[in-house]
Amino acid sequence: QSDASVLSAAPIFPTEELLWDPHSVPPGNFSLASNVQSLSLPKLNARFLSAGDYLLRNFHLFRLECAYEIRGDIVDVVKRMRPALKQDGYTDPNDYYGGQEDTAHQDDFGKTEFQGWARMGLQLKSNKEDKQGFRIIRVDPPRLGQRFPSNVVAELVLDLYHCATSLASEWDELREFDNLFLVAVDAT
Repeated sequence: QSDASVLSAAPIFPTEELLWDPHSVPPGNFSLASNVQSLSLPKLNARFLSAGDYLLRNFHLFRLECAYEIRGDIVDVVKRMRPALKQDGYTDPNDYYGGQEDTAHQDDFGKTEFQGWARMGLQLKSNKEDKQGFRIIRVDPPRLGQRFPSNVVAELVLDLYHCATSLASEWDELREFDNLFLVAVDAT
């Protein structure tokens, strides 16, 4: 494969596989001061490289650096939000003095709830029963010669009622080309 075909097939942002692959991007805090383990990166010796090969290697290094930073931000936000399994103290919600409890109350058992808070981390939810927190509106077919959809339009519903005014205005300032990361958290 040529360098141009490799670059055109590669996504700009790191994929989920790259984000959580411990062989490509080390887990935890990696610092140069801790010489316990070394991180193997492709070398960028410019003496024997063509311009295309040099750009391709720089692109791979840039993606690894982005993956490390993005994963660190996601892990930090999820830790601060403290996901936990919703329970009410009884081991079996169906066995309350031998009878069935209210079915609306039973639906909440086993769901993930967030006990913490993060500045730029919010749970997708809607106050209206007929609206979901996230839904895909339209997926356009790929362009000629491409493998991925040319355009995906989705709708996010964020409940900013309990947020401070400054935080709600910060969320309102998000624009068309700002990047958001959707993360599914399951505490089970």
